[in-house]
Amino acid sequence: MIRGLLFVVQALFWLLVLRLLLRTIASAFAGSRPAAARRAEPRQVKAAQDLVLDRVCRTYVPLAGALTARVAGREEHFCSAACRDRALAEVARAS
Repeated sequence: MIRGLLFVVQALFWLLVLRLLLRTIASAFAGSRPAAARRAEPRQVKAAQDLVLDRVCRTYVPLAGALTARVAGREEHFCSAACRDRALAEVARAS
């Protein structure tokens, strides 16, 4: 019984040592590859100037897809027609 348990413990120990050795060898070879090959390219993020703030719902909208309207004499951008209509109604009520 004790011999069987000792054998299992020794086998697990040597498997752990083998795994650590293989990981060390793999990381040594990974260090020799170019950086681009080691990791995936980062996701492209839109530049801040490509986004505009919808003042009604406080979300950022891509400028290319935003609706525009003249509100109180200046051009504003909106994410949807509902936000645009709400902003125009607020200005009309304030006048």
